[in-house]
Amino acid sequence: MKRPLGLSPQLLMQLKGLYIRNFRNIADEEITFAPGCNVIFGENAQGKTNLLEAIILLSIGRSFRTSHLSELIREKEAAFYLEAEGVREGISHHLKLSFDGQTKRLHIDGNTYAHFNPLLGLFPSVVHAPRDVELVSGAPSERRRFLDLALAQSEPLYVHHLSRFYRAMKQRNCLLRSQIWDAIDCWEAEMAQAATQIQKMRTQLIASLSPALQKEGKALSHGQECHEMVFSPSYPATGEGYLEQLQKNRRRDSELKLTATGPHRDDFSFLINGKLARIFASEGQKKTATAALKLAEWQELSKKIDALPLFAIDDLGQPLDPVREKHFCQMLEKLGQGFITTPKKLDIGSHGQKIKIARGCRVVHLPEGAELIHKNASPRGNEAPVPL
Repeated sequence: MKRPLGLSPQLLMQLKGLYIRNFRNIADEEITFAPGCNVIFGENAQGKTNLLEAIILLSIGRSFRTSHLSELIREKEAAFYLEAEGVREGISHHLKLSFDGQTKRLHIDGNTYAHFNPLLGLFPSVVHAPRDVELVSGAPSERRRFLDLALAQSEPLYVHHLSRFYRAMKQRNCLLRSQIWDAIDCWEAEMAQAATQIQKMRTQLIASLSPALQKEGKALSHGQECHEMVFSPSYPATGEGYLEQLQKNRRRDSELKLTATGPHRDDFSFLINGKLARIFASEGQKKTATAALKLAEWQELSKKIDALPLFAIDDLGQPLDPVREKHFCQMLEKLGQGFITTPKKLDIGSHGQKIKIARGCRVVHLPEGAELIHKNASPRGNEAPVPL
């Protein structure tokens, strides 16, 4: 994290503005963002995290809070609609997306898509939220999701290999349940080819994250803790080895009616000072580990895309104790554009902005100390969203 904000325009990406309609508790709002730190503050249950969720949905094409997009539609409304303007490497991009409970619609610079995956890699981001502690003590699926998203934003082929594996595994599972063996060889061969690449990329990611994880973990813990990640794949690293395993396990998998080994069963664990964090770490240590991981993820993503990704933090006041929070905030000064939700005001630099949220409305605190109040009415008024 040696590149300060403003050092090189080629390295910067910025979400300049966002229009929201019928998203969670936000009825109709248009917000302009600062190039530095955007602090979204206000009382609890007012909509701070909802605004952050909309920003991240535009970045990665999915919510960091739920897998059910229908939950994002404002109560008694038919659909939500988001529109944003952003700049990356000096090039402006115009994004529009909507969801009506059934159909996804996405426009990127005039190109139309029926899904949100094309957003991956356009404005990459890292999100740190209180639920990230599940990366230490939660289910393996949480940790696989972390690996998948981190790789999907920087390695376009990763999504291809992952989709290829799941498509082939779905076919294998159907054949296992019906006990039809004639056509299973080709699907297992495709699974083995894709799984080899997936494991290779996951292994490389964890290895590349480790130095920064240790560095940031020591900084956040005042040198008291050493953090490690240990990858635990569920299948051999070579395609030949995994193919042999699949063939050997056919009868058992047929009884289970599923494929028992593969990328969908991989896991990794945290060690703090050589001990398994899931069992021995305190809650404070777990939060420090995830904060260090997110900083390491941002650094690694920045190297891969040769730009400064967006950084988002939900509820800054909760994840860390006051001492560790202070160190975390000092590190944030070296990042690019950031979005932070918090129940309290924070000091921000000259490139920053404070956005107050109250009942789905906003109050932007201008540098002069004046307040611009919007009561669920954007400059667009009652204008209908642009059809996708």
